[in-house]
Amino acid sequence: MALFFAATLATSARAQAEPYPTRPVRFIVPSTPAGPTDILVRLLAENLTKSLRQQFIVDNRPGAAGRIGLDTVAKAAPDGYTLFLGSQGNLTVSPFLYRKLPYDTERDFAPIVLATRVRYLLLAHPAVPANNLKDLLAQMRAKPGQMNYASIGVGSSSHLAGELFKKAANVSLLHVPYKGAAPALTDLVGGQVQLLFASPLAASPYINGGRIKAIAIAAPTRTPLLPDVATFDESGLPGFEASTWFGVMTRSGVPKAVIATLNESINRILRMEDVRTRLAALDAEPAGGTSKAFADFLISERVKWGAVVKDAGIKPE
Repeated sequence: MALFFAATLATSARAQAEPYPTRPVRFIVPSTPAGPTDILVRLLAENLTKSLRQQFIVDNRPGAAGRIGLDTVAKAAPDGYTLFLGSQGNLTVSPFLYRKLPYDTERDFAPIVLATRVRYLLLAHPAVPANNLKDLLAQMRAKPGQMNYASIGVGSSSHLAGELFKKAANVSLLHVPYKGAAPALTDLVGGQVQLLFASPLAASPYINGGRIKAIAIAAPTRTPLLPDVATFDESGLPGFEASTWFGVMTRSGVPKAVIATLNESINRILRMEDVRTRLAALDAEPAGGTSKAFADFLISERVKWGAVVKDAGIKPE
């Protein structure tokens, strides 16, 4: 019996000492190829493969607003060989939109690192008689309920940004949902809608061409893409921030040493000059930090966006 326990302990010690990873790692993207999420995962996977000397294989699992991909991870072994890129939508909004998810976003997943943020601009059609936030708010308050804003879909980050803006500024706006960013931007350019929250990357060609205008950016600092656009803080609505973000997650129960290895490697990657240049081209701001900081951030985001969903009575289509 003593020999049996000694052998068991020795095997366990070898397993704990075994370097990670020793075989290929699957990196799940809960969306279709070629989109911003997919591009970010492939950038991380490419550099993780070089850094940790094992193949990080990108596995696209689109469908059901990310639920198919996340369910795959929730059912995976808790060994660190299945990762996914989580977002504001599927980690902090979906639990408030959908009553029955096949997983629990708090119980079944473990945060590794916050990877990037993409800040939002408040955009307006040129016919809107306001060029800054102060004048826009004055117009809204003088004629409550007569302006509208588009979103890229019910429950999307642009929808939530609009509802948060309504609450923070105490204004009334009509929500006009679209199925994607392209049709929402097209109708903003065409004047069918008046306002839209969207990323600087998507909006800058239209802004530079004078087809839409930027009112303010919902970030602590201005964006290099549009340095003349003031922040909400500078424009008189302090503390207002709206963004979409992406973070690397895994199955809960993964050993802390594995999470620490991945966290350290991804932080190093996010500091690389060529990676930052490629992210800047997507108007994505590298984040980084500890897994504990990401866990705390997730808690605050659930509180923030859960309240927005409940207060606005948002229901999935």
